[in-house]
Amino acid sequence: MKLNNVYIIILILLTKTSFSQQDYTQNSDAVNDISAPMESIYIDINGGLLFSGEYLYYSMFCFDTTTKNNSQMSKIVYVELIASNGDRIFKHKIKLDNGRGYADFFLPVTLNTGHYKLVAYTNWMRNGDFNNLGNANLTIINPYKSITSIEDTQVKIDSVSVNNLLKENKVIQLIGLKLNKERYGKRQKVVVELHDSLNNIGGSYSVSVKRKIDIPASEFRHTVDYYSRLKAQKIQFSKDDSNVFLPEFRGELFKGSIRHKGSDNKGNLKVAVSIAHDFNILNIAHTDISGNFYFNVDENYSTNKAYFQVLGENSQDYDVILEPKPELDISELKFETFRLNPEWKDFIIEQSVYNQVENAYFEFRSDSLSILLHDNLFKGRIYESYNLDDYNRFATLKETVQEIIKNTSIRKDNERQDVFEIQGFNFGTNTNIKPLLILDGVIVDNHSKMMDFNATTIKTVKIYRDQFVIDLEVFQGIINIETIGGLTTNEFINNGNIPSIQINKPQVKKTYYKQTYTNENRISRLPDFRQQLLWIPIFNVSENNKTISFFTSDVKGVYEIKLEGFTSNGKPVSILKEFEVN
Repeated sequence: MKLNNVYIIILILLTKTSFSQQDYTQNSDAVNDISAPMESIYIDINGGLLFSGEYLYYSMFCFDTTTKNNSQMSKIVYVELIASNGDRIFKHKIKLDNGRGYADFFLPVTLNTGHYKLVAYTNWMRNGDFNNLGNANLTIINPYKSITSIEDTQVKIDSVSVNNLLKENKVIQLIGLKLNKERYGKRQKVVVELHDSLNNIGGSYSVSVKRKIDIPASEFRHTVDYYSRLKAQKIQFSKDDSNVFLPEFRGELFKGSIRHKGSDNKGNLKVAVSIAHDFNILNIAHTDISGNFYFNVDENYSTNKAYFQVLGENSQDYDVILEPKPELDISELKFETFRLNPEWKDFIIEQSVYNQVENAYFEFRSDSLSILLHDNLFKGRIYESYNLDDYNRFATLKETVQEIIKNTSIRKDNERQDVFEIQGFNFGTNTNIKPLLILDGVIVDNHSKMMDFNATTIKTVKIYRDQFVIDLEVFQGIINIETIGGLTTNEFINNGNIPSIQINKPQVKKTYYKQTYTNENRISRLPDFRQQLLWIPIFNVSENNKTISFFTSDVKGVYEIKLEGFTSNGKPVSILKEFEVN
């Protein structure tokens, strides 16, 4: 994709330094009445009617509205479930890969029966038309919570078939589904083959196989309908605009500020950011004249806590504040009225029993979490490791360094404070440059505070003797300390020596459970009351991947295979196909 002027301007600003960013409106006199392509999101869900005790599964497609291709701009999308009374049930943060992402949410018994909306948006989309938001209608029935009124349904249903949508929008159905048969018994294998007219369509889709429910719910928006309404849109702005939301195309974009407890000196300072859990994410950001700073995180992480500290002298005189992203304005959302019909009573009871049994046996059909991949800061670096159990232990870290750790010493800085120093691999190394001190994945700038650290709690000390550069900050080596109990039991950090701030971690990708039966386990006494037989959030079709298979459960009824997505050249595909289990 060819970048226009605004892409280049924002790219330069975001990559000017590794983790530092200034508002483009304050940095570029060249920006004047620039237009930039807008994004739009289609969001698919596993059903328009769900019950408390079930999972809401969703899959997203993020598009560039001008090209109608997958957007390469945003890497983060935000998803919220909104109740008709305005309550925000959850807010997810999803990482996008080539414009695609997915997650799920277990519907708790605290929800009220009624209509809900699932909305999805990127930070860049906040600048555009509200209609570009991903928007899926959802009806939730909670049979476990008392309901004051049970009347005839008053739900307004716009029941538009996929075939009608195809005809109205003159879209040729390029892909079809073929079953190996139309009726199946319990716990039998179903094989679905995808076939297309050109035999080389390809594309990316989401697939849901679920029992059909004959209760009217909110209108479902298929890809064909979405595609017909997708309009090319650009955002217009000039250098005087101060309320433009920046795109997160390098990862999550955080904004913070520092506040001095006694003076107005806030500019040109450095803020260290540590996100420590499964691996270490270490950033250093620089403040502008107003004390604001930005940093990007494009790595994976699985914790809701980040540690912040101002580097340099008198760092204790500053407070670090992480600014939350503004709430999405949901005033334009329109909800329908929903009332329960007494005729649905038997079905609702049956559905509730099935869900309770399935949840009771959840451990036998649980999903698995995908492994988080991360480019470790220390990958490929030469280091010297000291397991302190192999030595006679000393009481403090200072004594341990002096007596055990080679090529590491202690000197006085200009403030007459103790600091560590590391000898490089050659004698010309400038050892007046401080090493980076890391304790259980968290940067510790004040070395003198660590001199009396209880060395009996230390498991290993690793010394890296070569220079490291983080956001143009040079460190002569790294002292990486891991304690026996880890970060959760580290009293030095948890006692407030390094302030922490809660952050909202992205949803971890899952591999969803897929039931299989063989001749041996088909007669298992373990009940199988699954009604969601299959959920594939991202199904990439290719010449070698055109077959879907799954097994039926013990629940009889009519089931529906729903495939939603777009071909490799951006054409919408919406397929609904039914089969029966008896």
